[in-house]
Amino acid sequence: MPAIPSGEQPHAVPKAAMRAHAVPVLLQLFRHGGRLVSLLLLWLVLPANMFAASTQDGKGLLPSASADRSPRVAQIRSAIAAADPLAVQKKTDEMIQEEPKNFEGYFWRGFLELQGDNGYEAVRFLRRAEALDANPYVLKLLAFSYYTVRQFRLFLLKMNEAILKQPDDYAPYYYIGRHYFADDVGDFTKAEANFRKAVERNPGHFQSHYYLGWCDEVLRKVKDGEQEYRRSMELAEAAGAKFAGPWQGMARIRLLEDKPAEALPYATRAVEYAPNDVASHKVLAKAYSALEKQPEAIVEWERVAALDPADSAPYYRLYQIYLAMGNEDKASAAYAQFKKLSSMY
Repeated sequence: MPAIPSGEQPHAVPKAAMRAHAVPVLLQLFRHGGRLVSLLLLWLVLPANMFAASTQDGKGLLPSASADRSPRVAQIRSAIAAADPLAVQKKTDEMIQEEPKNFEGYFWRGFLELQGDNGYEAVRFLRRAEALDANPYVLKLLAFSYYTVRQFRLFLLKMNEAILKQPDDYAPYYYIGRHYFADDVGDFTKAEANFRKAVERNPGHFQSHYYLGWCDEVLRKVKDGEQEYRRSMELAEAAGAKFAGPWQGMARIRLLEDKPAEALPYATRAVEYAPNDVASHKVLAKAYSALEKQPEAIVEWERVAALDPADSAPYYRLYQIYLAMGNEDKASAAYAQFKKLSSMY
């Protein structure tokens, strides 16, 4: 989906917060800006291991095994569980050849192509699946594939068709919300409305509560945002998920309220849950800076710079800290790096 903002400022459009949850291939896209990086918004909900969701519902994206029509699908699921894309391709090809009127072969092949970041091929297979059976799962996965090839209107069209087929499904509202939340769309009112519909349909979906809270935060409904963040925390912990997002959100709110001592535990937990997430380290760095714990802040800003080499912001922060500490040599070096990256990106 379109690029999503990070939690750099409490009410700025959030951008790097997605990075911790993205698949590694797409992570590289995110650092270079542009609308294509918004694919993260879609794939975020899929596991980092691209085949780990074999027998799960794919967070509302994949049908359950009980819905399988052909016994061959069990073999495809087994190959996915074994993280064997070549076997998946072989078995889906066999199914397409031997059961050409069954949408499932085309569906799972489209899923495979999406996992391989082959958007045009995914579109091709999923349109064949749609022609055979335009069920909600086909429509949602086809929407994904349209997004990968930058057909954003078709993404919305197919997600809305899925809603008409299955009005009680939370997933299309969640993904549409992520689309409107993205920084090159930035319509937080529409995003909020869709996340609220997702929560109404699936009150236990902690990601929807998190993004609903983030919309409230951006729209300056801070108390509502805090309530959603806390609910997201509770649900994630009950599910055994180490989900950094709401902890980042609570830290941002406490920093906004000029309560850095209260922000620090939230920011620390966010880093514990997502040690390689830029947004988590940024909010922790800001908490340390607000508490005038400059050595700790330096460590965190250096970590941010290492995690996102294209970002000039941490070097400006380091420049300010070193200047305040009277270390002019390090301040000059940090400022030079800031200027260099600013001109490049």
